[in-house]
Amino acid sequence: MKFIVASIAIFFLLNLIIFEILKQYFNIKISAFICIFCFFCSSIFFLTLNLNFSSNFIEILARKFSVFMMGANFLLFFFCLIFYILNLSLEKVEFDPQRREILKNCINFGLIILFFSTLFKSFFNAIKTPKVKTTEIFIRNLKEQVSFCVISDLHIGNFIDKKFVHNLVNKILSEKFDALLIVGDMFDIKACDIGDLLDDFDKIEQPKFFVTGNHEYYRGALELINALESRNFRVLQNENEVFKNINLIGLNDIAAPQFGYEVNFKKALKETLPGLPKIVLAHQPKFVRDYAEDDLADLFICGHTHAGQIFPFSILAKIANGYLYGLYKEKNRQIYVSSGAGFWGPPIRFLAPSEIAILNLRRKI
Repeated sequence: MKFIVASIAIFFLLNLIIFEILKQYFNIKISAFICIFCFFCSSIFFLTLNLNFSSNFIEILARKFSVFMMGANFLLFFFCLIFYILNLSLEKVEFDPQRREILKNCINFGLIILFFSTLFKSFFNAIKTPKVKTTEIFIRNLKEQVSFCVISDLHIGNFIDKKFVHNLVNKILSEKFDALLIVGDMFDIKACDIGDLLDDFDKIEQPKFFVTGNHEYYRGALELINALESRNFRVLQNENEVFKNINLIGLNDIAAPQFGYEVNFKKALKETLPGLPKIVLAHQPKFVRDYAEDDLADLFICGHTHAGQIFPFSILAKIANGYLYGLYKEKNRQIYVSSGAGFWGPPIRFLAPSEIAILNLRRKI
């Protein structure tokens, strides 16, 4: 509830700023209407956040539109700031008044076109099948070359439907890898609503490993875990499994204690075999920053950040998690943070592309 109230308050302030900027350059009634409409749609999204969609077409359409508008609202705020800075800069420069007016109109018109172009391109970025990103990672004491396919933050549910999952799995099947690693936030629905949404994953013959993200706990982690295990997913809950001479450690998400589950890295470490590399699957990269000592594992694989999903949220995501996206090399360990395959909230990705990650592990000489 606190999150919902805080989010609505933030969007109220954002729209207040948008209104103060727009009214200086456009009709005040139009500016007020835009801001009230955006705030209304954003509020609807947050107020219905924990509700499942009904089968009513009108309700589904209305809620999807409100979510899309929430993302558009944030992009509008970002572009209004750019718009205000450019116009303010133009007023400070000495120009012939007529030329200044022409240039000002060009900037205004250009930014309006850029805003709508960015909005629809960002929508396409979110709903399209993620591209494959291949990364080579060198690991000490690696006995043989191993390739992992990594996905995170799929958020199956209200917007990520069977067609999206079907296209995603087909893309995965076109790659060569030894095991599929899913690093949390696979679901935004309860287990009873899964139906046939996971059927395509049955086509993947390689081992499938899964660790929980924070969203699994919001929707009933135990039931979702049971659903995955019934489909031959290996769910690692503070456990280690030796796979191709690698200690593959999977941890519950750091949100688990709020829902009666534990996060126990020490327990998992006790199960590891000496002399073999340690690879840790942990949904939130802030776990690595806040709880993992420097030399406890060779590689951490995380998700959660969505690479920010909508810039400049990426700045906040980096501050909150310590890592944002891609491979980080530190003194005694490496961290790979996936940008995620899906999206949460608005179907918008701006300067934060989704991905299917292929991690090719090679022996460090």
